[in-house]
Amino acid sequence: MFQKILVAYDGSPSSEVALGQGAELARLGRSELHLFGVIVSTGGMAIGQAAGAEDVLGREGNAIRSSLDAVAGTLHAEGLRVVTQTAEGSPAEEIARYALQTGADLLVIGHIPHFSLGHWLQGSVAKALLRELPCSILVAKERANFPRQFMQAFRDGRLSPPQA
Repeated sequence: MFQKILVAYDGSPSSEVALGQGAELARLGRSELHLFGVIVSTGGMAIGQAAGAEDVLGREGNAIRSSLDAVAGTLHAEGLRVVTQTAEGSPAEEIARYALQTGADLLVIGHIPHFSLGHWLQGSVAKALLRELPCSILVAKERANFPRQFMQAFRDGRLSPPQA
């Protein structure tokens, strides 16, 4: 059904849920899985960089790339076709650009609750992506007992959630 699945990943809990669901869909559909991280160079990160903070963007970029490489290694060992990529800029713009460039059939993003600081910082990323992208978008939400079990299984090298 989906040939290329793109997961927006930054290591946050919501992106871990998106990763788990995107990886499972890729495994089931034998799809190519793209893991994409954005080094945010707008807003607070840019202010920190401009204020002379120790290479904030460089450290953030290294952390995201390292995390993507580790996740990709695990998924590749499970037999998935995985591509990783990072970009610097605005999350909505960079995710949209990469999705269009790669011809992604499905974008998987994590859900950030409306009452959280993350939602305020994220702004209308999901809304912008809905407007800009021709592909389907899955907003992965943490479900009652699914995410912790699934992510533990993922970390243990088993992509399917444990059976009850």
